[in-house]
Amino acid sequence: MKKNFAAASLFAAGILVAQAAAAQATVSIKWQGLDTSGIKLSTMDTTVSSTVPVTSNYATSALNYTYTDTGKSFIAYCIEPVQGNGRANIARTYNVDSFSGVQAQNLQGLFSTAYAGLSTYNDKAAFQLAVWEMLLETGSTLDVTSGSFHVSITDGVSAQIATEANSFLANALAYKGPALYALTKLTNPQLQDLVTATPLSPVPEPESYALFLGGLGIVGLLARRRMPR
Repeated sequence: MKKNFAAASLFAAGILVAQAAAAQATVSIKWQGLDTSGIKLSTMDTTVSSTVPVTSNYATSALNYTYTDTGKSFIAYCIEPVQGNGRANIARTYNVDSFSGVQAQNLQGLFSTAYAGLSTYNDKAAFQLAVWEMLLETGSTLDVTSGSFHVSITDGVSAQIATEANSFLANALAYKGPALYALTKLTNPQLQDLVTATPLSPVPEPESYALFLGGLGIVGLLARRRMPR
């Protein structure tokens, strides 16, 4: 009888664990507009259309969002250029997901090497192009000037941004350092999916541990000298 009860309990616990895993977390956020005025670029995705640009009139840049419950602002980058953002300042629910495999590795390299240094309109447009290239390109080479996803070079600005985007990609693929950001994928069936980044706490270098332990040793020595004999 006890064995049957234990087996039933384990089975019920397994069901609860499976249900908890299946229940996807959600977050309510509001789009507040472009992080900057952005640079309008024409980008092609031949998996969608071989003739019609997917972002022919899109001000390519970072996106400003706020959390509905706290009002805290954050920056996001678009994953799906064929989808819209919806009207600004309207609360919408997104599923909270993550990246995996090569995409996760490449994105981590991109954010770890370039994200903190983005400042100008061109920087953010180039970074957005690099994100699209990593997530939408179906070929084996990441290059925003060619392949299934690419930018249409129509002027000097487009060429400059494409060059910067390819520099971001090269640095990202070569990155072998630690992950500097926790990356989150936010998805909505009717709107642009997004990627957001949260800085991770830096891990102290071995030299830092040595200095810390050395400091503790000095404090202990001083304490012993001050003790009454």
